[in-house]
Amino acid sequence: MTTATLFQWVELKQDVPNSPVKAGNKGVILDHLNPTKTQPEEGYILEVFEDGETLDVVYVPISWVNPLLECWGNIENDTKQTT
Repeated sequence: MTTATLFQWVELKQDVPNSPVKAGNKGVILDHLNPTKTQPEEGYILEVFEDGETLDVVYVPISWVNPLLECWGNIENDTKQTT
């Protein structure tokens, strides 16, 4: 399983229970979570966006996301999006 880096964009593979976040939504990784006794899989804290607005901040296992190539604040990617 490939792990992503902080501030990298990811796409959700499935709906997040008790949240408006659905499969296909995109978010940015804010933090990496180590496994615990109650959650044996590593995870991420994500800020998920919809139409440029924060939809929710969620905690998900790594297996629930597909890493994308873009990183938040990457000048090269920001330039491509505005030209």
